[in-house]
Amino acid sequence: MKSPLLRLVFVVLSIACSLLAAPRTAEWRNVNQAAKARLPQTAIECLAPIIKGAIADKAYAEALKAIGMKIEFEAEIQGTKAEEKILRLEAARPQYPAEMQPFFELLIAHSYWQYFQQNRWRFMRRTQTSDTSDGDLQTWDLARVLKEIDTHYSAALADAAALQASPVSEYNMLLRKGTVPDAYRPTMFDFLCYEALEFYTAGEQASIEPENSFELTSSSPIFEDHKAFLKWKLPADNSGSAKLKALGLYQALLDFHSSDKDPSAFLEADLARLTFGKNSALGEDKMTRYKTALQRFIKANEKHEISARARATLATLLHKEGELIEAHQIAQLGLAAFPDSLGGSQCYNLIQRIEAKSASMHTEFVWNAPWPTLDVSYRNITKIHFRAIPYSFEAWVKASPWGLGNIKSELHQQLRFLKPALEWSCDLPPTTDFKERTVQVPAPSSLKPGSYFILTSSDPSFSDTDNQIAARFVWVSNLALILRHRVDAQAHGGLVLHADSGEPVAGAKVSLWHRDNSGAYLPLPSTVSDTNGVFKFDSEHSTVIALA
Repeated sequence: MKSPLLRLVFVVLSIACSLLAAPRTAEWRNVNQAAKARLPQTAIECLAPIIKGAIADKAYAEALKAIGMKIEFEAEIQGTKAEEKILRLEAARPQYPAEMQPFFELLIAHSYWQYFQQNRWRFMRRTQTSDTSDGDLQTWDLARVLKEIDTHYSAALADAAALQASPVSEYNMLLRKGTVPDAYRPTMFDFLCYEALEFYTAGEQASIEPENSFELTSSSPIFEDHKAFLKWKLPADNSGSAKLKALGLYQALLDFHSSDKDPSAFLEADLARLTFGKNSALGEDKMTRYKTALQRFIKANEKHEISARARATLATLLHKEGELIEAHQIAQLGLAAFPDSLGGSQCYNLIQRIEAKSASMHTEFVWNAPWPTLDVSYRNITKIHFRAIPYSFEAWVKASPWGLGNIKSELHQQLRFLKPALEWSCDLPPTTDFKERTVQVPAPSSLKPGSYFILTSSDPSFSDTDNQIAARFVWVSNLALILRHRVDAQAHGGLVLHADSGEPVAGAKVSLWHRDNSGAYLPLPSTVSDTNGVFKFDSEHSTVIALA
C-alpha cells in the first residue's frame, strides 16, 4: 500500500535526483538549488517550465508536485496563512487539464481535513449557523467544514472509470512506499477511495448527523459474506450520511475488483468493510457477528497471505476478552502460514505479548512471628528466586523523596549487585492458560533483625535482560510500634510492644522523621520509651514515621 505525501503541497523538500523525471532533471536541480539558497521567487521561475513540460508530456504527478511547491513558495514570499494556501490551490485548479482534476480535488479535500484536525477545538466551539455561503474558513462551523471536505472527495471520485484505468504506479512521485505490494491498491481509484474512507469513517461525522439519519445495525448485511453485502441495496442518502457514503465506497471497491485475477485488492476491501462494521455498527451481537465473519473470511482465504492479518485481528480480539489459549493458537497458525507477511508480523507480536514473562511481589512491611507471606503474582514462569539485601533504613528514607513506597530506578539497578544476606527459590505451578496467577510463598524466618530489600526474579542471576526484578522494603523485628497523634494536648506519641506477647518495652530508642512540603523526609530528635512502653515527641507535622 502507499500513502500520499500530500504535505508536499505545502512543504518544500529537497528533491532527490533519483525521483526526478529524466527530461527535466536539470530544471528540478535548479529548483532545489534555489530552495537551499532561500530564493523562493527564483524557485517559482524554475518551476514554471517544469509544470508546462510535465503537462505536455502528461506527467501529471510531476506537474502536481511542481504546482504544490509553487504555491508554497508563493506563500513564503507573501506570508499567507494555512487557510489561504488552500484557497490558492482551489484557485489554481481550473487552469489545468481534466486528467488532473481528481487529484486537485483530493489535495484540496485532504488539505481541508488536515486544517480541521489541526484546529479541531476551534470548530467544535463554534455554534452551528444556517448560513453556508460564507467563504471565510475561519468563520465556518463543524458542519460547514465537513460538508466542504465531502464535496471535494465526492468530486475527486466522480470519474470512477478514468481512475480505475490509472495505475497507482504512475503517481509514485507523490506517494510514499508502503509495507505491502501495490496489488492491494493497484489503481488511483483504490487510492482515492481509501483516502475518502479515512474521512467518512472518522468519529467527527457522528456529531453532525441528524437524529433520523441512517443507522448501521449488526443485523444488516455488513457482516455477511461479500456476495450478500454486494447485493445489499443501500437506502437513498437524503441526509448526507457518512456511513452510507462509506458503505457505497466499499461496495464500489468490491464490485470493481470482483473479477481480478489477483484477489489481493478485493480481499483488502472485504476485510476493511468488516472492520468498518465492527467500528460503526450498533447491536448487542455485533462482536459475535464480527468474529464469525472473520472466521469465515479466514477459512475462505487461508491460502492468501491476507488471512494472517485476519487471524491477527481475531486473535487480538480474543486476547482482549481473556481467551488467551485460543488467541495464542490462532496467532500461531497465522505466523506459521505466512511468517514474512504483515499479518505474520502482527501474529508474532501478539504471541510475544501472550508468552511474555512477568512477576511481581507484595508483602508486609514488618516481619515477625507469625511470619507473613510473599504474595507472588506471575505468568509464564515456573520458578521464582529471592534475595534479601541488607539496607540501612536511614539511607532508604533519604533516598525516597516521593514516599517510601517508591524506589528510584538508580537504586533499583544498584540493589541486584549488592551482597545478599539470604537467597532462596520457590517452584511455581505453571500458568498453562497464559493468565496471571498469585501464590503465597512463606517468608523466611532466619533473617536477623534489621532492614532489607527483598528482590524477586525469574532469572537466578537477577539479570536485567528479558527479566523483571521486583523489590520491596521490609523491617525484620520482634518489636511492634503503635503511632498515635496527639496523645495529650502537647505532644504526639505511641507505644513500643513485644510483637509476640504484646507486652510493653521499656527503654526502646525511637527514631522519628517528618515529611516536609517538598516531599523529603527530615529527621526529628529521637526519644525513648518509658516503663510502660510509651513515648512522646513534639512535632507540628502530621506526617511522621517512627522506628523502634
